[in-house]
Amino acid sequence: MYTINKKKCADCGYCSFVCPFDAITHHTEEKFYEIDQTKCQQCGLCFKSCITSAVEASEDQEIITKIYINDDCMGCSLCSRKCPNGAISGELKKKFHIDDSKCIKCGVCAKNCIKKAIVVEKKSSKEGK
Repeated sequence: MYTINKKKCADCGYCSFVCPFDAITHHTEEKFYEIDQTKCQQCGLCFKSCITSAVEASEDQEIITKIYINDDCMGCSLCSRKCPNGAISGELKKKFHIDDSKCIKCGVCAKNCIKKAIVVEKKSSKEGK
């Protein structure tokens, strides 16, 4: 789980800007940001982009390093429709493909793949940003 350390937060708003799930709320009066755990998909974009290291990861947090679609893909397009960044494309009933330049490695596609054809490789967040 990702959290924001109020003492380290510079109140710059970049974490909120990079979050594709609108999971980070700005508390203007107190001048800090907070992650809504019900919206957060654990993609780690806020963690990787925070310049003050205010976004912190729990001890067991993992970061997705690579996502790809294997040959089990039946071309249903569900992954493409669920991708928040439009990184997946293909033709119905044929294997779909992930555009690495658009993929934010959030894993939403894998969570929604009914054939489990999307492979997600992870590493511990403690191994570095």
